[in-house]
Amino acid sequence: MQTYIVRRPAVAAGAAALEAALDRLRALADFGTGLSAHWQQAYVLREGDTGFGLLCVVAADGLPAVHEHAALARLPAQEVLPVTALHVGRPFARTLVHLVRRRSCWDETDDIETALAQARERAERRQPRETHWLCSHVVREADGRLGSVCLYQAIDAAALRAHAAEAGLPADEIVPVFGRIVLRDSAVPAG
Repeated sequence: MQTYIVRRPAVAAGAAALEAALDRLRALADFGTGLSAHWQQAYVLREGDTGFGLLCVVAADGLPAVHEHAALARLPAQEVLPVTALHVGRPFARTLVHLVRRRSCWDETDDIETALAQARERAERRQPRETHWLCSHVVREADGRLGSVCLYQAIDAAALRAHAAEAGLPADEIVPVFGRIVLRDSAVPAG
């Protein structure tokens, strides 16, 4: 099975609609569908004034299974990215967590390994009280290049932008994470 990051923006305008969306994901997991796609966890994202979105980790036998799972859950998948690696810096923190999206930044795995290691070192040295790296999902972008979906604990988005600038990394998108729902609490295998 391959692990995928699935971005689902604007799935709910309020708490009741968000709970209904999560119930649909849970129902697929609880009752089984014969699908070769399994939801593992989701990060609830606060999307400005538009409500809530989800960033889901899904294990599947391929893209068709991911899209079939999305259709059955009635949660469209705006962006589906295969995970090529997972790097964990520290366990998920429950407060002040942000998703940082870096799109199509690297050509090779070695490039991203070096860049992420340097970013971690600089963050620990320069901003130990402002930003804490939690984990990074290395993803294969549609253009074939590598990008990342990173989770950080930070005092605010400005601290993350400063960290990215100091590390020489882009921060294409910074979104506060409202919470995390874990269905299967296991390490996400890179497939």
